[in-house]
Amino acid sequence: MFAVLCFLTGCGVTDWEGLKPPGLTISAGEEDLSYTLGTFAWSENKRSVASDAPSLFDHVDVTNDVEAGETVSIDFAQEPDLIEVGVWKDEEVVFKQLEGNTIILPNEKSDVLYVIRAEWPEGDALYALSIKTIGARP
Repeated sequence: MFAVLCFLTGCGVTDWEGLKPPGLTISAGEEDLSYTLGTFAWSENKRSVASDAPSLFDHVDVTNDVEAGETVSIDFAQEPDLIEVGVWKDEEVVFKQLEGNTIILPNEKSDVLYVIRAEWPEGDALYALSIKTIGARP
């Protein structure tokens, strides 16, 4: 019975760990910023996975301290067909298409949770970026 079961399942464990959306580098000036991968769906090589994350607000591990008014660059390992960004506020996000893969931070002190949504032919993903702006530009 074990041999038949092994034959039917392929005698191995499928590597689901590597089946996820492309990574990205988010930076402000010379500093790379920390982000969190949230909910995503991804398919490649006849394999598919969907991962549902808890609330992005509760899921973010690190808040990045960044100078107020700074430009934040978003660079994906594989360029998506669509990139949208929104601010998490009152359990809601209103997305706007991102032009030029950059976000200009507010000129005043603030704590902001940005949500980045990206789409590829293989799937889509949400990424969370928590930023506390420090200092203030005139």
